[in-house]
Amino acid sequence: MNKREERDHKFKLLFSTQFYPGEEIPTQMERYFDSPDYEDGDNLIRIEKLSEEDQQELESAVQKIVDKIPELDERINSSAEGWKTDRMTKTDLTAIRLALYEINYDETVPEKVAINEAIELAKKYGGNESGSFVNGVLARLVDSTREPKKIEKAPRKQQGEVTEKKSAEGKSVHILINKNKK
Repeated sequence: MNKREERDHKFKLLFSTQFYPGEEIPTQMERYFDSPDYEDGDNLIRIEKLSEEDQQELESAVQKIVDKIPELDERINSSAEGWKTDRMTKTDLTAIRLALYEINYDETVPEKVAINEAIELAKKYGGNESGSFVNGVLARLVDSTREPKKIEKAPRKQQGEVTEKKSAEGKSVHILINKNKK
């Protein structure tokens, strides 16, 4: 299973957790893998091809995300101006949660990859504006987590002497003559 397929399964598992109380989530995740094949756009996905080890890794990874949902939602609610998690579509919210979790807790996933993949998932499973919405929320979230960087300019080293000359048009021109050329 490649990373994109893995993320797709995580997305679907995480999405399904929104419909069940916490104690039912592990049982519902197990049922996901018992489901029949399904068509995913142009491809036929065969869930039973996943090894027992892959299934356990996916369930464990999604459970870690589920455990962080209160913290993730708090960050989303504080950054998404005019939008709270309870107003977002479940597909958009799932894509945002998955990306935010990857950005903050999965060091193997670069920030840009997490954002791009979330946008693709939102486009694939969400509405017409889902990709743009997820991109906007994640951009705001990522910007709010970054420390403002203060750039200090190095002092200019000037060697030589500044002279002033008049140009043909009568304008003053300042010229730096470097006397220490080697």
